[in-house]
Amino acid sequence: MYHFIINPHSQSGKGYPIWLRLEKKLKRKNIEYTPHLTRYPGHARELAAALTTPSCDADKEERILIIMGGDGTLNEVIDGLTFRVPATVGYIPTGSGNDFARSMRLPKRPGQALKHILNPKYLPYIDYGTASFGRSDLTHRRFAVSCGIGLDADICQALFTSKLKEWTNRFYIGKFSYILVGIRQIARMQTCSGYLELDRSRRINLKRIAFISSHIQRYEGGGFLFSPQANAGDGLLDLCVIASTNRLKILPVLLASKFGRHCNMRGVHHYRCKEAFIHMDKPRHVHTDGEIFSPQTDLTLSCFERCLRIIL
Repeated sequence: MYHFIINPHSQSGKGYPIWLRLEKKLKRKNIEYTPHLTRYPGHARELAAALTTPSCDADKEERILIIMGGDGTLNEVIDGLTFRVPATVGYIPTGSGNDFARSMRLPKRPGQALKHILNPKYLPYIDYGTASFGRSDLTHRRFAVSCGIGLDADICQALFTSKLKEWTNRFYIGKFSYILVGIRQIARMQTCSGYLELDRSRRINLKRIAFISSHIQRYEGGGFLFSPQANAGDGLLDLCVIASTNRLKILPVLLASKFGRHCNMRGVHHYRCKEAFIHMDKPRHVHTDGEIFSPQTDLTLSCFERCLRIIL
C-alpha cells in the first residue's frame, strides 16, 4: 500500500493536474494506493503523523509515504513522522526549488519519478536535522535539506509574499525567482554580530554576519551550493557563514555559490559539527527547508544520523 501525500497547489496550481496523470498510471498498473490531498498549510504534517501512528499495539506494518510537492511539503511530512512504525519515504518533486531531489539525484519529471519509486534500486537511511528556537514557546522543527538564519531566510520570506514565484512557475523557470528576489533582498540587507558554538566545545565569534546556513543536503534555494561538501549520510551538519558589510561584495559570493566556487572567497567560512548553537545580537528570520519562522536571536541545530529511510 502506497500512501500519496499530494500538494495540489504545488508549482502554482499545477500539482493537481500532474497528480491526475500519475493516478492514471497507477490504475493501469493495478497499484494499491491511497491519495491524501493537502488542504491547508501544516496539513501534510498532520497526515504524516496520523499515518505513522499505529492503531493498536499489533499494528507494526510498514508505511510507504510518497510525497508529491515541493521541499516545503517534504519538510512538513518529515517533521510529522512519529517513527512509531517503520516508514519509507519517496519523493516526486513538483515544487519550484526541488533542492532535495537535486541533491539526491532523483528524477525531475513526475512520470520518471513515479517509475523510479515503483521500481526502487536502493532504500538507504539518510540524516535529517532539527532546529530549536524560541524562549517562552520553544519550537522544534526537522529539516531534510537546510536551515538558515539571516539573508537566506529573508529571501524565503520575500518569496512567500511575492507573486514573482507564481509567475516564473507558469513558464517553468521558478528557480530564477530566487535570484531576482535575492538581488532585491541584498539591497535591503542588514548584518549583525554573534557567535557559533560547535559541539558544545568550540566557540567562534563572528562579525558582519549576512547569514548562516546549515546543510544536510548540498543544494539550497533552487540550486545554490552553499555547502558543496554536505553529505546526507555522514551524521554531520555543514555550516556556511557568509559575512560582509558591503552589499556589492555579497552578490559575487552568491553568484559563485551557484557553482560551489565561493568557498575560498573573503568572508566565507565553513564548519562541520554534529550540534551547533547560533547567537545573533539582532533577531533574524529563520527557515527550515524554505518554511519561514519569526525572527530569532538564538538557534540550536542538531543532526540525527541515518534515521530516515528513503527510496532511491
